[in-house]
Amino acid sequence: MHYVTEDELREAYAKAPFGTYELPENARLTPSARQFLIDFRVDFDSGEGEQAPRAHGQAAAKGVRGEGPCDLGALVHDANLLGARLRLLARRSLGIDNAVARRAEALGRRWQEARTPADLVADQPKGDVVAEPPGPPPAPAFDAAVHPVFFEMAYVHAQLGRYARAWDNARGTAGPEEARTIGTWVSQAALMCKELEEAVSRAEGEV
Repeated sequence: MHYVTEDELREAYAKAPFGTYELPENARLTPSARQFLIDFRVDFDSGEGEQAPRAHGQAAAKGVRGEGPCDLGALVHDANLLGARLRLLARRSLGIDNAVARRAEALGRRWQEARTPADLVADQPKGDVVAEPPGPPPAPAFDAAVHPVFFEMAYVHAQLGRYARAWDNARGTAGPEEARTIGTWVSQAALMCKELEEAVSRAEGEV
């Protein structure tokens, strides 16, 4: 089964904006792809035999919670993509902010190498997880003394936040174990975002 990602939809939309979207045969939307269609008010088939209504913003996300079972295979796919992005950030941060580089490499490798949902939460606490998605990304000062990698950190923060918010919305369709896995993953993303915020703040403090 093919999972249509947000990046695929963004690329297609950039080439030619569309008001309706037809899901390919044997394909499903990742939560972030679904959220993209909702945010851009695109009519689309949910893949569950129901036509998703036009909606917008957080209220729209809540309105589609009951459309189908939560598919954690899509979470693994999203984590793989974000893991690769974190590892690239880790490589570029070496020698500039080694604390962020080490954390981004460790989390990014775990996510990039994950093959099952259990891989995403291995060695994590088994108790109930109360996940709070990340807030808005930091905005580094436009100053020559602020290294470009801190702008990249803000960009990665925005990506992590968008995916985390989409998956936090998807928890409403999940069973208890799936919801715990999603909550743990969202918490990991939020902690990484907090480290990125602190790194940007330190960089600005040194200017």
